[in-house]
Order: sequence, then structure tokens, then C-alpha cells
Amino acid sequence: MHKKLYLMSAASAAMLSCLIPPQAALASNMSDSTNTDVQLLNYIQEEKNYARTHRPNPELIKLRQQINEEKFIRPLNPAYPAPIVFEGDDLSYDTNTGAVLAKGKVRVTHDYSRLYAQDVSGNTKKGYVEIPGKVHVAQCMPQMIADGRAASYNYNEKEGQIKDVKGFIGNQHFKGEQANFYPTETIIYNGYVTRCPAKKPDYRLSADKIEIYPDSHLVAYNAKFWIKNVVVYQKKRYIAPIGKAAIGSKSAIPVHLNFNSNDGMQIRYEYSHNISKNIDSYVHFNYYTKRDLRNVYGVVWHDKAYSLRTEYGYYEDNNDNWIKKIPTAIFSYQMPIPKSPFDFTYSLEYGRWKNGEISSWHRENAIDLTRRPLKLSKASTLYSDVGYSWTHESYNESMQRNFHYDLSLVSNINAKMAGYMAYHYSRSTTANSLFDFGLDNYSKKVTAGLSYQLTPKDRIVIANEFDAGDAMRTKDRDYYWYHDFHCFDMMVRYREKRHSWHVKFGLVHW
Repeated sequence: MHKKLYLMSAASAAMLSCLIPPQAALASNMSDSTNTDVQLLNYIQEEKNYARTHRPNPELIKLRQQINEEKFIRPLNPAYPAPIVFEGDDLSYDTNTGAVLAKGKVRVTHDYSRLYAQDVSGNTKKGYVEIPGKVHVAQCMPQMIADGRAASYNYNEKEGQIKDVKGFIGNQHFKGEQANFYPTETIIYNGYVTRCPAKKPDYRLSADKIEIYPDSHLVAYNAKFWIKNVVVYQKKRYIAPIGKAAIGSKSAIPVHLNFNSNDGMQIRYEYSHNISKNIDSYVHFNYYTKRDLRNVYGVVWHDKAYSLRTEYGYYEDNNDNWIKKIPTAIFSYQMPIPKSPFDFTYSLEYGRWKNGEISSWHRENAIDLTRRPLKLSKASTLYSDVGYSWTHESYNESMQRNFHYDLSLVSNINAKMAGYMAYHYSRSTTANSLFDFGLDNYSKKVTAGLSYQLTPKDRIVIANEFDAGDAMRTKDRDYYWYHDFHCFDMMVRYREKRHSWHVKFGLVHW
């Protein structure tokens, strides 16, 4: 006969949910930016990636429902501690010592967490349980499911450990020789983490020790990044935001693979080092089969509103123009204007720019006034920006004064279709500037694009650019195909007017 025993622990209760509330989408390394403004639709892929990696777990949903149906599993008054509930085919309890023995289909429940085993011993006065054999653990906050053996846990101290463990925490799948659990962190020894849910992950981060702070960050020591069975990157100490802290950040993976018919295959990986609280150094290593190494080196100081960086290296714009900065310094200041929907930005760049035989000390001041997104309806959002810049070039002692403004409208037409239209004006063009970098060869531009979800794993986009000063002549037309390969994404772009191809792989689950 299956038995149940309710015992009180010394730990206080908290009513915690297994469901993740809707939040803003994560930034994706599949995002693309071109002069057709296709980046206005990047949010579609980012929301998809977020939904995929934060999909509610059926087991945890069921667990929450079961616990809510049994009022004695949780405290009726949150001011009182939650009970520890033992269930099993055979239960014994010593009222003097607090010792508990449970055998046969054992379940131990506390708050919104539960462990399953065949044999469990424990002590209610000391608040701990021990499982000598196999154990399965499910808990709602932080979200975790784990399988292992030789486990122990103290509900009073909220500390425990499991050997030969495998499972997931939040959206991080993990495996290790041992996992130690503490109130604010989980430590995995000699194991790995990945966001690829495959039985044999396509890629993973392994380390001697991995500290996971849910919805904050992870720290990996002697970290190795693997693609299949090949180490592609190593770092002595690696830190990355995870969970809620990763919203809006770049992908944690430092290695990127791209193909461009103009540049060939690109292998890119990023290295950064925190010098002090507000100072970081970094290197973006870029190898192109058609151009060899095109690296960028930099140091940045940053505060809430200010940043100052010094960079040296090669840069490519959306029109496949290259430039070398040897070096350059960039200062930026951004602040919201009080009691208004506008943000003000001032930036200054001063450095030596070089392209072919042209070498010039380039000094550019720019001010921008950006309106925060304006919701015209549930489906449509308007973005706007106006700015002014003045640029001096030592090469020919020229001074270019530029006025620009931008209006962009994005609409969700239905569940499968979204589109955008934008108008841009810029006084500066390739015709009146020393460098072509970052500029079009005309002033008035209209862009428009349409996205359609063919299948749950396939999306296509058509993006256009028109010269509004030349009877809307088509300047660019790009075709995109986005495909979900379960553990990574692929983006294929064909640029009709340039007859060029671009393929990008995004390991969104890392």
C-alpha cells in the first residue's frame, strides 16, 4: 500500500511558479543588417529563438498543477514553513530522533520541488534527505530537471549534491561528474553546458568547474568550446550572461561561421578581457579565405551614459566596402531627454582612416535625436530619427556637413506575415565624401520588405531598396531563407543586383 507522510521543515515557504512570463526577445547572432533595412525584421527571428529556448517544460507544468491540487504539500499561510512530504510503499518515522526511512516508489516534495527514488533516508529535525541509488529531481524555481545518483539535500540550508548528473537548469542543459546546489548558485564539476537539447549536442562548453547563477551569469574555469568533437576555442576563465540577464545581449558563443561570395568563408571568434570594473579589452579575430586576416583590436571604457573606445583594424560596410582604421578613438554620450519620448546622442570619432592609396585623419562629430518606438496600433510601430554631423578630412582639408532623417514603419500583418517600409534622407553620399564607407551613392532612399513563415522551421524574406530621387529605380533586391536545424539556425541571402551569396550559421542554443 502506498503511504504518505507530511513533515515540517525549518525552511520558510515561497509560492513559486513553474511558468516563465513573457519577456522581451533575446538578441540573435542570426541578425542581419544591410542597406535594404532588413534588420527591421530581425525581431521575428529573435522572438522565435526566445520562445524556443524558453518553452515551458511539460513535466514542470504538471508538477505545479499536482502540488496546487494537494493543499497540504504547500503552506496554507506563506508565513509558515512548507512541509516535507514523504510518499512511498513503505514508510517509517522515529518521532524522537526525526529519522525517516522510505522505500519503493518514493516521492519527496517540498514547496514546488520533488525528487523520485527507490530508497530515501532522512531526518526531519536536521532537514536533510539522502538517496544512495538513482534519483530524479524536478523543481520550479529555478527551473531544473536532473537525473543522477548518490544524492543528498538539506532543505533547511538549501544545499545538496548529486553525482553523475545530467539535466537542465533554466535553458542550459548540463552534464557533470557532480553537481553541488546552493541557495543562489549551482556548481558543476568536470562537465559541460549547452543550449542544444540533442542527446549528443552539436556543440557544448566544457570546463573543470562551471558556476551557474540562474538569470544572472555563468563562470567556467578552463573552458573549452566544442563543435562536435573539435575544440574551436579555449579560455582560462569564461563569463557569460544567462537567463533574464542575457536578454538583449549578444550570443554567448564566441565562434561564428559565415560565407560571402565576395570574401569567401569567414571564421570569426571573439576574445575579451575585463581589465577593471569599467574597462575591457577585446580582439575580434576574422579570417577570410579570400582576404586572409582582418582583425579588430580594441579597449573600451564605459559607464551608464558614456563610452570611450580605441580600436585598430579592418571594417566592412553593407556595400562590401572595406576600410582600415590605424587607429581610431570613438566617444559616445547618450541620455533620455526628461519628460519627453526622445533620446539624445552625441558621438565623436577621430582617427586615421585608410583605403587603398587614400590615408586621412578623419574627425566626425554627430548629434542624433531619436524618438522611442511609437505604437500606431497593436500591429504597427513607427521609428524615427533625425541628426546632423560634420566631418573633416586631413587628406584634402574638406569639411562635409550632413543632415539626415529616417522614418521606418514595421507591421505584423498576420501570424505568418510581417512587413516594413522606410524612408531615408542623407545629404552625404559617395559622390561628395572622401570615403565610400557607410554611404549610399544617392540621398533619398525608400526601402520595403516582406517576411512570410512557410513552415515552423522555414521563413523567407524579400527586401528591396529604391532610389526615391530617380523614379524609384530598384538599387538592391535581396532574398532570404531562414531555416531551423534544431540546434542551430541558418540564414541564406542572395543579392540579386550584385549576384552575391551570403550564408550565416547561428548557434542560438549555446
